Amino acid sequence: MVHLERRYVFTGRLAFTTALHIGGGTGTLSPSDSPVVRGPDGLPFIPGSSFKGSFRSTVEKLALAAGLRSCGLLPQEGCPGAEGDAQRDLRHQAEEERWTEAKLVTELEQRLCDTCKLFGSVFRSSRIFFDDLPLVEWAGATQIRDGVGIDRDTEKARDRLKYDFEVVPPDAAFSMRVSLENPSTTDLALACIGFSEFVGGFGSLGGKRSRGLGRCELRDLRVFELDLTVTGSERAERLKNYLLGRTLEEKMLERNAADFLDEQIRSLIGG
Repeated sequence: MVHLERRYVFTGRLAFTTALHIGGGTGTLSPSDSPVVRGPDGLPFIPGSSFKGSFRSTVEKLALAAGLRSCGLLPQEGCPGAEGDAQRDLRHQAEEERWTEAKLVTELEQRLCDTCKLFGSVFRSSRIFFDDLPLVEWAGATQIRDGVGIDRDTEKARDRLKYDFEVVPPDAAFSMRVSLENPSTTDLALACIGFSEFVGGFGSLGGKRSRGLGRCELRDLRVFELDLTVTGSERAERLKNYLLGRTLEEKMLERNAADFLDEQIRSLIGG
């Protein structure tokens, strides 16, 4: 078992500049054909898995631009994190050569792409964790919008394929909390690249994004750090504060968010 050495927590508000649609199935009281997902309190929320998927795709695009490896979960990139030949070859080789657990860990460190190391794969758990995002600001009601099915060949509306869908109106905001445990330098930099994109207003989330839905900005970002890699009395003091503290401010050191993102991204791309 790997013991805790470093932990980072990022908090903020995900504020939407356009309407948001994240489908919640049909088990709701909404009259819409496609209602939004709601919590037990009846309020819309963003599942952590939905935010993680959008965040990962954002990071994967920029990881390649930064010269890092990112399979995008596509088998042709040679990463065993994606289902395909590379994954089957690794399993076969591990079985044929009777790899020990230590050998498997070493091989995965070499073969997995950088984004699979951060976000997880079938071989390794994620180092980054996304909480569900509860609603903290909104107009107090959802909207129902009309849609039609489009024939891809004729590029015209198809007969009898009119439907409606529910959206959370613009200016809604959701509380965000994301944590990293024992990240490598690359893990931390990749996460900061993702946060930087959302801070800059280039994030998007949910369905029907090609219609302009789901545009958002990350506001009021705060970064908290726990570093137990130091030794002696300083480590003991940090651990004591962490164990006895009741809030993030008491448990961890708060870093300047803008400076922290800048520092980590520069460590990755230089300059």
